[in-house]
Amino acid sequence: MSRVAMVAAEVGERVVPVSDVDAREAELRAGPLAARLPHPRSAEGRNLRRWLVQVLVTEALVEEEAAALGLVAVEDRPRPGPLTLPAALRTGGVVAAVTVSMPLARELRAVVTAGVRVPEEEVRAYYDRNPDRFTRHETRHVSRAGGASLGRVRRGELPGPLETAVFSAREGEVVGPVEGPGGPWTVRVDTVEPGGPLPYEAIRDTIASELTSVAVERAFAGWLERRYAEKVRLWPGFEHPADPSHADATHRH
Repeated sequence: MSRVAMVAAEVGERVVPVSDVDAREAELRAGPLAARLPHPRSAEGRNLRRWLVQVLVTEALVEEEAAALGLVAVEDRPRPGPLTLPAALRTGGVVAAVTVSMPLARELRAVVTAGVRVPEEEVRAYYDRNPDRFTRHETRHVSRAGGASLGRVRRGELPGPLETAVFSAREGEVVGPVEGPGGPWTVRVDTVEPGGPLPYEAIRDTIASELTSVAVERAFAGWLERRYAEKVRLWPGFEHPADPSHADATHRH
């Protein structure tokens, strides 16, 4: 068998053999999502193998770069939560998936993005652009006549006439009977917790943490992309799925 038939890609001096692609595909096709995978001889099936090559070369690239920096994975660190669509869209699905699944990738990310900071003016600007997100909604603690608590309610959680009566009442006031689910209701507004904008100082650190996490994701993806361009060579038949040079390309202009 020729070398071309045995090699899917190269990462620096490291070879990603076709046998590794075969093994990763077999693992997927034996897993719980097997029924959702395309037929192996279809264009989608061939592109699935190309995507698997992207995962394998990204994993290899992480290992190569981590070794060059003398990094090892810290297995006892908390695992991140499930991969989300926004994270995949921000960084590219392959980088996001590898970062979630590979402790070494997270160590590498921590090192290469250690200097990432979000300027204070960007944090403040995000707060100013998103007033709805940083507004506390008015809530009222309500109980039925006779003492059974209905808990805290916000606007939009009660039927129209009952909601109007509850949110028009003062704290401690009894309203009703008012038409509600199953007939007339008489309720007492026990407490009122006013709504309004949350102070910037109270949530500044939360906003900064969120924006920094996004900046770190993007910085790491950009760094890996540059290293990929320098070190990765894809062999014929294993081009990127969006590369228009192959017949199965799914993205064309």
